[in-house]
Amino acid sequence: MNEETFLEAAESGDLESIKGLINDGIDVNTKDNHERTALLKAAKHGHKEIVELLLKHGAEADQRDNRGTSALYWASTNGHYDIVQMLIEHHSDVDVHDDRGWSAKDQAITHHHSNVVELLNSAGAH
Repeated sequence: MNEETFLEAAESGDLESIKGLINDGIDVNTKDNHERTALLKAAKHGHKEIVELLLKHGAEADQRDNRGTSALYWASTNGHYDIVQMLIEHHSDVDVHDDRGWSAKDQAITHHHSNVVELLNSAGAH
């Protein structure tokens, strides 16, 4: 039950619940049935403070879901520049591709997030 609550809190942006569950010892790399982590969910929805907290507490920056998408992929797709930058600083793979062959950079281009494209380029994305 706590794992489900933790993942829901990450998706909805409930920072206080995330803090409480981390203090209670939850595994920050816990996954749902689609292999999605709290970090992936928070990055997708632009919850910067949660992403930062999860990384500080050992969240694996490059975990991927069952479709091959990562936190960097979703942050790039949705134009969350600060989160993309944070994930790059935590050595996220800038050339990650989903199961269709789309990269984080492809997604940023498709969704017209030129600042994210520039950031990914400066980090060495192809």
